[in-house]
Amino acid sequence: MDAFSAKRYGCRDSALTSSSSAASKSHKESERRRRHRINAHLSTLRSLLPKRVKPDKASLLAEAVDHLRQLKKQAGLNGAEPWCLIPGESDEATVSCCGGGDGKKKMMRLSVCCDDRPGLNGDLSQAIRSVRARAVRAEMVTVGGRTKSVVTVEAEAGDNGGGWEEEDVRILRRALTAVMMNRDSGSGLGHVVRGNKRARVS
Repeated sequence: MDAFSAKRYGCRDSALTSSSSAASKSHKESERRRRHRINAHLSTLRSLLPKRVKPDKASLLAEAVDHLRQLKKQAGLNGAEPWCLIPGESDEATVSCCGGGDGKKKMMRLSVCCDDRPGLNGDLSQAIRSVRARAVRAEMVTVGGRTKSVVTVEAEAGDNGGGWEEEDVRILRRALTAVMMNRDSGSGLGHVVRGNKRARVS
């Protein structure tokens, strides 16, 4: 191998080593963030449990499962549906019916899970107003830079007598999707950013 070839292969090896080092560093940083987020979730879970448990993860998860089973049983007896407010890793926006009939105003339950950001609550309020609805109950939990909001809304009295039209539900879903995917600013509810593979809408 002549001197030129040796130099060329030496540069290639150096570039490969540098690329491998950068990839390893990126992987370590991603793993560090993942562990930090998991520990934050576990800390929140520990604070939500009524009983004091051992510090190890196995005892914590076992107690959490037992507590959730009790809550589910109680919710079934009360005719309620259990809702988990701890934000997950995936972006999600859902709209579902949760009452109405027998002379009562129809209710909708909205759920948005995404990265926390300034202006998020304002955007959510704007989405609700876009269908002339008002919030009657709201719950929100933020953990490790992720936030989940669950809001129960009712339609204001109008031409439809305080009910929901299919178009209202479609508009609301689009607005919630814009809220979920607009990460950088508090504006932009008029469009939905595409390309986020983690997002789910229902």
